[in-house]
Amino acid sequence: MINAKVKQALESIVQRFKEGDVPKAIAYSMFPIPNIPASKWSLLNRTLMFISGTSDARGFRQWNEVRRHVKKGSKSLTILAPRFGRKQPEDEEKTEPVLVGFLAVPVFRVEDTEGEPLDYQNIELPELLLMEVAQQWGISVKAIPGNYRYSGYFSQDRREIGLASKEESVFFHELAHYAEFLIMPR
Repeated sequence: MINAKVKQALESIVQRFKEGDVPKAIAYSMFPIPNIPASKWSLLNRTLMFISGTSDARGFRQWNEVRRHVKKGSKSLTILAPRFGRKQPEDEEKTEPVLVGFLAVPVFRVEDTEGEPLDYQNIELPELLLMEVAQQWGISVKAIPGNYRYSGYFSQDRREIGLASKEESVFFHELAHYAEFLIMPR
């Protein structure tokens, strides 16, 4: 029998597939921020995290360890953790761990916490040429933590550009994705 919260998390993934959100979230989840707990999560859990609109999520204790706390009233998202049991082979002296199911684990987005700054730092964006064009098009531009594998992204659904680089060429590249969409809508 599947735990209700595990079932709900899996159903939310199926629903997101139907809505078309999953391919983009998978693309973003391939390159997590290094040195955070989520960088060691499964692809499924990182995808759940990105679908929830964040690049960093942790449990209560993990946030407390970095001197941050979850804001009152914040809603958790659910990730799945493997649950192992012991299997007795014919030789009773040896036991092997066996996957027996999954646990629903509540975690909170960094956006739902407050406290000390995190080890990774968002860059401060310089004054970028064509920033006013992005604003006229209704696109927000924000600094994001980098992971040394990508320098930025454009999200059509969120109408936002995330930059992990101060280089104007990265901004121009991401802005061009939106211009391409204007010319050739999907």
